Amino acid sequence: MRLFNAILEANQRALSGDTTAGIRPNEFQDELPLVALTCIDPRLNRLMPEVLGIPEDQFIWLRNAGNIIFGTTSSMTRTLALACAIKGGKEIAIIGHTDCKVRQTSIVQLTDRFRDLGISRSQLPDNLNEFFGLFASERQNVMRGVEFVRQSPLIGPRIPVHGLVVDIENGKLEWVVNGYEALERATTAQQPIATSMPEFKLGEMKFPEMNIGDVRAPEQTAIGTPQPITPITPVTPVTPQPVQPRHPAEPDELPEQPARHTRSKIPLPKLDPQALFKIVGADKKIYGPVSGQELAQWMAEGRVTLSTLIQKIGNKKWQQVAELLTKDLPQEIPLPPPLRRVFSKGNDKK
Repeated sequence: MRLFNAILEANQRALSGDTTAGIRPNEFQDELPLVALTCIDPRLNRLMPEVLGIPEDQFIWLRNAGNIIFGTTSSMTRTLALACAIKGGKEIAIIGHTDCKVRQTSIVQLTDRFRDLGISRSQLPDNLNEFFGLFASERQNVMRGVEFVRQSPLIGPRIPVHGLVVDIENGKLEWVVNGYEALERATTAQQPIATSMPEFKLGEMKFPEMNIGDVRAPEQTAIGTPQPITPITPVTPVTPQPVQPRHPAEPDELPEQPARHTRSKIPLPKLDPQALFKIVGADKKIYGPVSGQELAQWMAEGRVTLSTLIQKIGNKKWQQVAELLTKDLPQEIPLPPPLRRVFSKGNDKK
């Protein structure tokens, strides 16, 4: 069992009321220490790293507002890379949390709060949403961050990058991106496909014994009756006739135009609305990431077809839209009762 498989299993037991639930850190020395990026929210102080069951000396804790990654070579990606290269981090986890204040803050509210601090709008960057990394969904923000870290040239190719969301009220963990599966898919995709072809020998090739231009009759059938050969009739060239101009059709002569795409005729595809996707457009350029809800709307409008190539964030494989359609949307998981006791700090007896 891998480190986060054990963490998630123990988390479920703890939420069910098992006060002895936890992990044995000595069994995961090859996967520790863990490098984790979380939000600066002070409510996380009581949860980390106990909610993971990891002792403090094996937990490299990085924090920024909204646990946001801005790019593959951003300052936070650099810090994650150094935590692995210098501090020996074996795995990375981007951990968001419910009720995130960064997600709930609008541009207007943000400018008002800066004004209260004596900072006018003219002193702030033009694109506040891009500069401060405001986002609409904790899960999408985590998946976007994991994708940036996984694609970063600064992160070792053998380091799993996980994405999780923790419930701020009871410590329930949701595994948004399984770093083990993503790393395995990437490794499999990079392996060359072994193919074997028979050795080519020109002298062993057999050519038909006939002269160029000869026409040979087909062989006789099994009952000995030769098949007739249909003679080729020469084609007489046709002199093109001038095209007579036509008057524009009257309104009542115009063919009935098909109705434009409507939701009644093209149902929305059943994609996970919370997932993020990249899309290859008709111009062969890559767009996104966009949410599954927005992608479904584009498909209903005819802008995306079943054959359009898309890539789900967290998965390196490009697929057609039709391959990612699900039969049913994921059901909402009910929250467990409040957590009475979280994990102990590295006690091997637990």
